[in-house]
Amino acid sequence: MESINKKLLLEKFCTYVSAKRKQALYLKLFFVSATVIIVSVLFYAYSITKHASEQILVVSPGGQFLPAETMELDQLYKTLLAAHCYSVSYYVNSFNVNNIKNNQSRAAFLVNQTELNAIYGKYKYDQAYSDAINKGVVYQCEFNQMESVRSIDNGSMYEVTFTSTLDIMDNVATKKFRIISKGTAIRVTPRFPENPTGFYFKNYTQEYYPIN
Repeated sequence: MESINKKLLLEKFCTYVSAKRKQALYLKLFFVSATVIIVSVLFYAYSITKHASEQILVVSPGGQFLPAETMELDQLYKTLLAAHCYSVSYYVNSFNVNNIKNNQSRAAFLVNQTELNAIYGKYKYDQAYSDAINKGVVYQCEFNQMESVRSIDNGSMYEVTFTSTLDIMDNVATKKFRIISKGTAIRVTPRFPENPTGFYFKNYTQEYYPIN
């Protein structure tokens, strides 16, 4: 009986050792599989993010899609902001007898109306609109460059300063002015073609300096 008990005990011990070895093997396989799955998921997520960033479309003021390289989100916003300033320069300050109302309508999607009214009031006071309608004077403004951009409110807004050049052309000569524009740019829902960049200026001002 004692011999049988030893034999039975040995068999059970061997079975126990074998089971523990299998358990250790299964545990190792589980961790290896889990690691592979996690790495695969992370790689897939990275691939999707990279692919998405490579597919980001930057829209020019004319409505054309421009290719964009992979970039940090803040840099992307600044690139879009520069395109927004380009549009603001043109639609706020460019007009002729044929497009005064149209450009003012487009500008309303880019800049707060209160600030726009102040700028339009200056042009009206200077008889700019009257000259455009009655004398064929053309006001043409082009964006120059961003002078400064500062992120505020945890990146939800930007304090921006940029410059542009205004040409006032009649049948005799061309007058040039340097415009320094300042404002707080907030992010809004993009709207094509009126506001494809998704930025909107509040607290917007312009200062004019003659170019000799």
